[in-house]
Amino acid sequence: MDAKVLIPVVVGGLFFVAGQYIASEPQRAEQEVAAQREITVQGAGEVTAVPDIAVATVGLTTGVRPTADEATQALSEQFTAILEAVKNLDVAEDDITTANLSVNPQYDFTNGRQTLRGFEATESVQIKVRQPDQTGAIIAAAAAQGANQIGGVGFEIDDPDALQEEAQDKAIADARENAETLANSLDVRLGRVKNFNVTFGVPPGPPIFARAGLEAIGGDAAQGPPVPEGSQEITAAVTITYELR
Repeated sequence: MDAKVLIPVVVGGLFFVAGQYIASEPQRAEQEVAAQREITVQGAGEVTAVPDIAVATVGLTTGVRPTADEATQALSEQFTAILEAVKNLDVAEDDITTANLSVNPQYDFTNGRQTLRGFEATESVQIKVRQPDQTGAIIAAAAAQGANQIGGVGFEIDDPDALQEEAQDKAIADARENAETLANSLDVRLGRVKNFNVTFGVPPGPPIFARAGLEAIGGDAAQGPPVPEGSQEITAAVTITYELR
């Protein structure tokens, strides 16, 4: 193509692009204004509830036995008695879950040499207690049958969904109030919701006591130690973006 022809074509193309850009300017300006006409606010909601589930870890270590078979047999006999005592306090079998089961050799070390002393067997289970006020009695019953490892006891809310929904409703209402206050200050009106995000918090109950036997935690054999469940806060935090009108 002749250069004299090419130059007008290129110049014409540039004018066309520039014309398109100028023609789209009002639309782009409108989009920018629309994008800026929004506010983002946050809201928080909280619901306090008493936990309805306790979780306790109960275990037994046999001590050293001459053989692995003897250690396993001793563990089986003693732990069966522990589980029966727990089940007799209305704990369902499905609420008892094995947390650990092991048989380990034990050694003596003398003058740099190791000598096998025997074998030690250990088993522990997690017990879900659906009547938290029975937790102390269950621990005492297990200890009375030889349990010598009591793990941390924690409390949970078995079905937090309804409480989370309530906390979310409170958080949304809080965010809406914040948005209306801000909109009034800016002399604008709230439009539709453009974006919404929510996060929940259900803090776990703190352990009541760590590894110990019944002698260490006190209480009589019938009732066991007191184990207060306290209360927990279920929280919701929302972030909402509103259009402005």
